[in-house]
Amino acid sequence: MTMTSSDGQQTPPVHASLSDGEADHAAPKDNNAKTAVNIRLLERDYRLAVTEDEKQLLVDAAQKLDARMREIRDQGKIHAADRIAIMAALEASLENLKISRQLRAQEQAGVAEPPSQASNQDSLLIRMRTLSEQLANTII
Repeated sequence: MTMTSSDGQQTPPVHASLSDGEADHAAPKDNNAKTAVNIRLLERDYRLAVTEDEKQLLVDAAQKLDARMREIRDQGKIHAADRIAIMAALEASLENLKISRQLRAQEQAGVAEPPSQASNQDSLLIRMRTLSEQLANTII
C-alpha cells in the first residue's frame, strides 16, 4: 500500500487523518492491480494505492479510525495529530490482539461456527494482522 498526502509527499500511515473513501474508478478491474483511493483523516487528505480487494476494507477502516481519532482529540487531552494517530493505532492493535486470542481460545475449545462465518473471520483476522504489521513497520 502506498500513501501520499495532499501535498504530494509520501507519508507514513500513522500521520494520517478521516476519509470519505472516494475511489479512483479509472483503475483496471484486475484484483492484483493497484487502484487509487482517497481518504480523509482529521481533516487531512491521503491518496493510497491498494488492490481492488483492499479498497472497501480500507475505506471502512479509515472511517473507523477517523471516528476514533476525533474522539481522542475531542477528549482534549491530546492535541498533536501524530500522538492522536499513535493512540488510535495502539487501541486498534490491542483490539486486534484481543480478537485473535478469543478466536484461538474458541478454536482450542472446539467451538463450532458456521463455515461461512469462520471463513469471514479468518479473512478478517489475516487482514488485521497484515495491517497491524504494516503499521508497526511504519512506526519504527
